[in-house]
Amino acid sequence: MKNKLINVSDVGWESWSHENNYGSDQKHIGDTAGAEKVGVTMEKVAPGMASALAHYHTKEEEHIYAMQGEATLYIDDEPHVFSEGKYICFTANSGIAHKIVNNSDADFIFLVVGSRDTHDVVVYPETNKVLVRSMNEVYDRSPTSYFNNDKEEQEK
Repeated sequence: MKNKLINVSDVGWESWSHENNYGSDQKHIGDTAGAEKVGVTMEKVAPGMASALAHYHTKEEEHIYAMQGEATLYIDDEPHVFSEGKYICFTANSGIAHKIVNNSDADFIFLVVGSRDTHDVVVYPETNKVLVRSMNEVYDRSPTSYFNNDKEEQEK
C-alpha cells in the first residue's frame, strides 16, 4: 500500500552477514511505507562489523545520518569519527568511496536515505568489482576485449 503511515518501532529488523566482519540489521522503512523513488533504511551495526565494502554510486545520491553510538566512517580510506547527530551526503558519481565500521563496544545505528535509480552502478574499489543495479549482478571490473573470441586481441 502506498502512502502508508507507519511506526518505525513496528518495522522488523532484517539481518545479513558475510563471514565475521560484514553485516547489519536493517529496517526497510521506505519500503514498508510504500516508497518508490527514495530508499530509507535504518541500519544497526554490531561492534567489530562493517556495514558494507567501501563503495560509491554512479547514479544514486546517498545520505547517512548517525542516530545512536559511534563508528568510523571511511571516506576514500581516511577514517573519520561518525557519531550521533552527524550527517553526510555522497553525491552521485563523486567517485568518493565510503564505508562504516563499528570499532566501538556498542551497536551503531544510522539512517540511510538514497534515490533509487535502476541505472545505478555501484563501484567497489577494494575488490575491483561493480554491481549493475538493473541486472542485480556483480562483475569483475577488469578490462577486456569487446569481442570475446578475438584471438589477436587476447594475445596482446
